[in-house]
Amino acid sequence: MFFHHLLPLSLFLLPIISASQTTLNTLFNSLPTCPNPWSLPPLCPTPRPDPNSDDDSPDCIFTSLPFHSQGISLITTPNLAASLIPTILSRSSSSSPPSSVPWKVSPLPGRGFGLLATQKIPKHSRIMLDFPVLVVRIDFINGDGYSAKQKKKMLEEAVDRLGDEIKGKVLSLSRSREANEKDGVILNILKTNGFGIDVDGVEHLGLYLEGSRVNHNCRPNAFWRYIRSELATEVISLRTIQPGEEIAHSYVPLGYVHKERKAVLRQWGFQCRCALCSAPPAERQLADSRRERILDIHQILSKASDLPSTRRVDELVKEAITLIELEELEPQFVEYYAQFAKAYLMINELKKAREYVKTADEMWLFYGGEEHENLEGMRELWGMLEEAEEGEY
Repeated sequence: MFFHHLLPLSLFLLPIISASQTTLNTLFNSLPTCPNPWSLPPLCPTPRPDPNSDDDSPDCIFTSLPFHSQGISLITTPNLAASLIPTILSRSSSSSPPSSVPWKVSPLPGRGFGLLATQKIPKHSRIMLDFPVLVVRIDFINGDGYSAKQKKKMLEEAVDRLGDEIKGKVLSLSRSREANEKDGVILNILKTNGFGIDVDGVEHLGLYLEGSRVNHNCRPNAFWRYIRSELATEVISLRTIQPGEEIAHSYVPLGYVHKERKAVLRQWGFQCRCALCSAPPAERQLADSRRERILDIHQILSKASDLPSTRRVDELVKEAITLIELEELEPQFVEYYAQFAKAYLMINELKKAREYVKTADEMWLFYGGEEHENLEGMRELWGMLEEAEEGEY
């Protein structure tokens, strides 16, 4: 998907603050009794002034070598690093790797490497639990606080700190042939393989060595979810996976039509050749028409009170479920079951509304995990239902 020796300080091209008192005070003020989790002194190059921002916090390199027996380097602000101290400390010496996994990394003809199942994997089983070796704030990558040369040196230093073994694994990951050479190899690898994650509400890219080997398929047999409190990603089977079958998830939001998928995948610098994209035009068009119809139903149900009868709502709900199953888009149920619930609320069919609110909640917990992104949305939906039920009596 979307990182031991220290480099000479002169290579950073800007003044370096090595574990300055100001930086460390910022890190530990919020957790005064917490021990220092960093294996090496943080390195904090001074950013260029940004007239458009009130925040002049530097992006620093923080490294914890014991983290899950592989280490982790962060490039982020001191305050955001401080928010991760409990995670870094609580996970530094636990979670030994499993004795066996149901997959292997294997070369794929003309496609680099991928994950192949080595045994039958039941539906809805955890295939992988992975932790990042590199986490980088997206605004550091995209912002103007540091030059391209400085970013390149900081990313190289962050990976070098993890040692030769981890560095070798990072450098073995795929990279885009269309990347800007001045950005350097590490940024190319991060952009090609990184997972979008959030740290205390701020967007970062995380590099997961095993998770990065899970390739794309427009009809995936697996999905991934983020465990925010552990910086972990889980890969879960969507259906039964047979031995020898490649494990794949979608890099593209599920439900996109062929043209939309191609546009998104172009950002990764490759053309998808999965079974759906390689299918005859008539088969691709059938899939596109189903996906467009699923979206049409979602929009129609957003105005369910304008529909002529409860029976018509029932028909649309049944049609959407059938099409989602035909297109193997089951993770979309998190959104659609919530929409079904809202539709039944609009027409005061509260028993059916409760059924779909409950199912939507269960779907969000399964596909998004306990820390999923729509916790507040589900609380609001339960509140709408309970208010309607109270009004009925």
